[in-house]
Amino acid sequence: MTVKAIYENGVFKPQEPVHLEEHTEVEVSIPAAVPLEVADPTGWKAAEELIGFIEDAPPDMAGHHDAYLHAGRADARRPL
Repeated sequence: MTVKAIYENGVFKPQEPVHLEEHTEVEVSIPAAVPLEVADPTGWKAAEELIGFIEDAPPDMAGHHDAYLHAGRADARRPL
């Protein structure tokens, strides 16, 4: 069961009726909030951090990455 609650004066107050017996012990999990400037729902920030991380990459790596990745395979396309 998931219950939304408001924390007020040291007490979690459910925002909707909860059908539990009085004094029932429950466990409350509070997810860590991620600041909006850190959130990266599309993954673009993470991808941008990878740009240029291979210092000794060949100059045509971007255009022929499949050939370099699958070097030696008969079906791999070779760089021009």
